[in-house]
Amino acid sequence: MLTRRNLFKFAATFGLGAFAPRFNQSTHRVAMESRQGGNPPSDRFVAWCERSPLKREWLENLKDDLDCVEVVAHVASAASMPGSAEVNLIRGSSHCPFCGEAGFRVGPESFRCMWCEAEGSAIECYARAEGLPHEVAAVSLFSLLKEGALKGRRLENEHAHRMLEEAARFYHDLLCERPEGKVARECLTEQGIALHTIERFQVGYAPLDPDDLLSRHLVAAGYGVPKLLQSVRVNEEGEQQPVDRYGGGYLLIPICDQAGRSWGFMKHRLISGQDSLHGGWTQDTLAVSERRLRRLIFPAPVWPQDFNRHKRLLITESPWEVVALHNAGIQNAAYLFDSATDPVRLRTLLASSYDFVCAFDYRGERPATAFRFVEQLERESRQLFVMTVPSKGGLLSLLQTGGHQAVQDVMSQAIPFHQLMGE
Repeated sequence: MLTRRNLFKFAATFGLGAFAPRFNQSTHRVAMESRQGGNPPSDRFVAWCERSPLKREWLENLKDDLDCVEVVAHVASAASMPGSAEVNLIRGSSHCPFCGEAGFRVGPESFRCMWCEAEGSAIECYARAEGLPHEVAAVSLFSLLKEGALKGRRLENEHAHRMLEEAARFYHDLLCERPEGKVARECLTEQGIALHTIERFQVGYAPLDPDDLLSRHLVAAGYGVPKLLQSVRVNEEGEQQPVDRYGGGYLLIPICDQAGRSWGFMKHRLISGQDSLHGGWTQDTLAVSERRLRRLIFPAPVWPQDFNRHKRLLITESPWEVVALHNAGIQNAAYLFDSATDPVRLRTLLASSYDFVCAFDYRGERPATAFRFVEQLERESRQLFVMTVPSKGGLLSLLQTGGHQAVQDVMSQAIPFHQLMGE
């Protein structure tokens, strides 16, 4: 039974802010902006970005492709600003190209001056330096990338995604076809996971030994030495040896964006074919762009066809709950990775469904995602619901005992969050 005593126990855990569901306008402003910090873009620019998720995705992809260090050097050199010293920019510190004071920091993603407080992404830098509206600056920088005047990070991004895409294919084939994948096949059979689900999520397996299977495969495929996908292990003689980054006996699920590009894996170590797959999942990504990873949910929606696709979307506590639910025919489920409160990620989530439902157990033995991001939601236009699940096993226990219909029934009986709070 849900009681006020249990709710206040959650308040002690998650903070009193969880009991203030009124929408935080400053947080909403951050969610609306497609950059980190800085002088706010014009309302016209914000409206332009919000016309469709597809246009917002174009803007975010542009920021991923730009190198802010390069853009700062470009505008500083063109205007003979004091920040044009290339050696300082490479170190990430220089004089501010806008106020001339020392204390200017710049990296691939963003810049910031501690004195004049100029900050933002490469687009904000270019717009400020050239005196252009944000939308015009974005189009201009896109042209500079296309013409080759700016190198950017596009080639680096594309190289990483091609190698990870090949790695995902390799590990998936290994799980399905090769002797090394036997323990993973046994585990998935024990879990009742169908072949179509394994293919849908391109589930793969990286065996414990040998520890360089992927590296050998990529070299044979013409990628050269795949240093991006390697780590270093020290052997008993103290020698350093390169090994596969994702090797070590892991079940793998690729982390993809809306275009299907892979940027890493969610992984779970398998000991035997009887292992539980609910907990113990970790993320291992190539952080080519922090912003790209921050806006992902699993599975990634595809714009524009997935815009408000679901009437009600179930927010899970682990990626395996998504896989198991899809396997049972329940497709309206998503996982928010390691952050349920990131405004960039929530913006993607809010474009996918009208309503949202989170699992809750009255004993407080499971995470309460609803309490972690209720303050980020605009209650006037979005509804957050809460459904009760077993304390032990949660959604997966409900699915195993009652099947597809049991989960659907509990979702249909979910109550609004404000009702749970007794408002």
